[in-house]
Amino acid sequence: MSDAPTLTILGLRAGRPDATSACSGYLVEYRDTRILVDCGPGIATELLGRGLEHRLDAVVLTHLHQDHMFDVVPLAFTRLLTPEPPGRIPLCVPEDSVDTLAALDEWVAVPTDPAVGRPLATAFDIRPMVRDGASPIELAPGVTLTAYAARHAVPSASLRLRLGDRTLAFSSDTGWCDGVLAAASGADVFVCEATYLSADPAMLAEHGHLTAELTGTLASTAGVGRLVVSHLLGYDDDASFAAAAKAADPVPVTAARPGLVVPVEPAAR
Repeated sequence: MSDAPTLTILGLRAGRPDATSACSGYLVEYRDTRILVDCGPGIATELLGRGLEHRLDAVVLTHLHQDHMFDVVPLAFTRLLTPEPPGRIPLCVPEDSVDTLAALDEWVAVPTDPAVGRPLATAFDIRPMVRDGASPIELAPGVTLTAYAARHAVPSASLRLRLGDRTLAFSSDTGWCDGVLAAASGADVFVCEATYLSADPAMLAEHGHLTAELTGTLASTAGVGRLVVSHLLGYDDDASFAAAAKAADPVPVTAARPGLVVPVEPAAR
């Protein structure tokens, strides 16, 4: 792997996968480290297709809505049901979602098979992310993860990854809030949700999401180097990308698509 960090879009769909894309999932690579951010439906298959299911160093789940985390179960089974299972790797989740993940682990367990009697706890070292913007987690040498409180229907973490001298941020699912602004502030690359092309304020507040225009405005306000627009429902992708780009100007905008590799380069200010 190169010393220059990269972001690969594995999936970008909100709510459910479709014929063009899996749900949310992003591969971050830096030196010898591979980190998976979110693992929605379809992402385990994407990893298998790339031969990466046993080559991850950490998994980060921004929150426990199904379109961001359901494939962590088949990923765990894939890592365990093999002649030579790889070692446990960190699985980071919001601090107030650890019990929910433990309940899921009990529900999907196969008690008659010791290999998968507690698949998530056996495949992963589950680590709580304190979403205060002041409790960094070192995932590897030169790789630090900091979580911030996003605004969503369930506990959700906006993320800031320090990759050497580069910074990559993720909105998670969120409405406009101080947490996502802090996570994105001055980031070289910012991956941000744009769930709706348009929505009334009450709907945005209830669900904790952004319109494409708000996504662009957020990126501009945070002073990011590049905005990657993602987490789309699939009804109006082109219009959403255009609306985000217009609002983000002069911040350059990249439209997420499966398989796209985005260099995490120093921002041109």
